[in-house]
Amino acid sequence: MHADVLIYTGDPELFLLLEYILEAEGFPVRLCVHESELLAAIRAEEPLAVLADCSDSRPGEFSLCRRIGEAGGDSIPVAALTNASRAEFSRDTPAVDAVICSPYDPRRLLDFLEGIRANLPNDRRSGAAPEQIYRHADIELSVPSVRVTRSGHAVYLSALQFRLLLHLMRMPAVVHSRDDLIAACWPREAEVEPRTVDIHIGHVRRALNRFGPDVIRTVRSVGYALDALNQPF
Repeated sequence: MHADVLIYTGDPELFLLLEYILEAEGFPVRLCVHESELLAAIRAEEPLAVLADCSDSRPGEFSLCRRIGEAGGDSIPVAALTNASRAEFSRDTPAVDAVICSPYDPRRLLDFLEGIRANLPNDRRSGAAPEQIYRHADIELSVPSVRVTRSGHAVYLSALQFRLLLHLMRMPAVVHSRDDLIAACWPREAEVEPRTVDIHIGHVRRALNRFGPDVIRTVRSVGYALDALNQPF
């Protein structure tokens, strides 16, 4: 899968947060957990940018960012995410185009990416996210606005729960196994038990059921699908 932004981190929660924010703004992302995987993806895909989790690095210890620059021919912008204070860094840090300090401000991150995209040739610009709205029964899910409504009521879901519902709504008649849902909605390196899927599907079901009958069908020993609601005559 081609991604505009490669995210290098071993922190699943950080990846899920960044994925939620960036994909809603039209930046496809992909997680790279191992350095070799990241460098290979840079050479093969020529991504828009790389976000490198340097939260465990001290100021000046950006050897990974230098290797990223070498793999991309110094043409791939790199943002380093760090827990250090902003005063310890400067924009002139070698091999780093932006330093984003914790607590991470999504506006600063998006400004960095939008600035890169605005300077691309027209044929490389991703542009704004296409309008992707999925509807099933009385449920509407908007990908660009990361919003779910049911019968006109806002349904509040976490980032993970939103992805689970999106996966179901893309192919509502298909019975999705727990392994399929794990592969589609969790980072590749995350260790997820089938029971964890059941718990999160339960959260999605309760959120939807506040405004209508149960639409998630459990197929025993297989997985989950969406049911059509009976329409009144």
